Amino acid sequence: MSGSDSTPGGKTPQAELRRTPRIAVRNRLQGHLISIDRPVALRDFSLGGFSIETDDAIPSGSHVVCLQQGDRWSVTVTAESRHRQTRLLADGSRRYIMGFEYADQSADTQQTIRLLFERLAAEEP
Repeated sequence: MSGSDSTPGGKTPQAELRRTPRIAVRNRLQGHLISIDRPVALRDFSLGGFSIETDDAIPSGSHVVCLQQGDRWSVTVTAESRHRQTRLLADGSRRYIMGFEYADQSADTQQTIRLLFERLAAEEP
């Protein structure tokens, strides 16, 4: 195995596993886990998935999620959780981060995700 294919210990960095680039969307894209009726903060977004951050742990598995950019765009998707991590903050509180991959989507939903991604990428600071 070559050193360029993995980090020490043989693990491939998470960024290298992604098939599509992600863009930071904090404060530009909102999320709501419809399946458990909970708003979430979106961290990043791509054509293949997205990640969220919450104050409370979210159950792993499949979720129906509404992604919305203010009053301009929204799309409801089904997504599968793929990874999770917990961060301990300096004040002792915890933040929960979960990454999702889109499940099979209709052609219309895929097109809406693509348009939303392109719009957000064009507006990226």
